[in-house]
This record gives sequence, C-alpha cells and structure tokens, in this order.
Amino acid sequence: MNQSLILAADQAQVDTAKARVCFYGQLNGALLPCAVRFTTLSALAGCAVDTDNAQAIVELVWFDIEEHMEAAIESEAFEADGSLLI
Repeated sequence: MNQSLILAADQAQVDTAKARVCFYGQLNGALLPCAVRFTTLSALAGCAVDTDNAQAIVELVWFDIEEHMEAAIESEAFEADGSLLI
C-alpha cells in the first residue's frame, strides 16, 4: 500500500447522475478528489451496481479500489481537473 495515499471510505457519496461513487483522498498531504465508476465497481465485485447497492459494494471491494487508485497515480492518470477517476 502506498503510504502517501490515504483514502476516506467513510466519506464516500453516491453520484447518481454520473453513475459513480465519489470520495476524497490525501496524496502527500494534498486533498485529492477521487471517484469510482459503477462499471468499475461492477467489474471488481462481479455483480451489477446501481445507486441502491453502490455504497455497500464500495465497502466490499475497498482494498481493490485502493490498489487501482495507486496504479492510476503511478501512471499519472489524473483527470484534467486533477482528480482521479477509475
């Protein structure tokens, strides 16, 4: 685990309009907006994801989300606004 990346699972919010779950992380002390698409959650969990079960699935696959976020950081796959979206 990348100790310079700290993600806040307890702060996750479902964004129904964009079909994703949003949360914040800290990268080397800086606040970093992060999000996971429902499609990514579905692939990680092996089941369909919607607004009703997204939060529960995030909790189930949290360690996988952390690994994917770390890989995105290493690949410098930041969005134009500086956020991370997997």
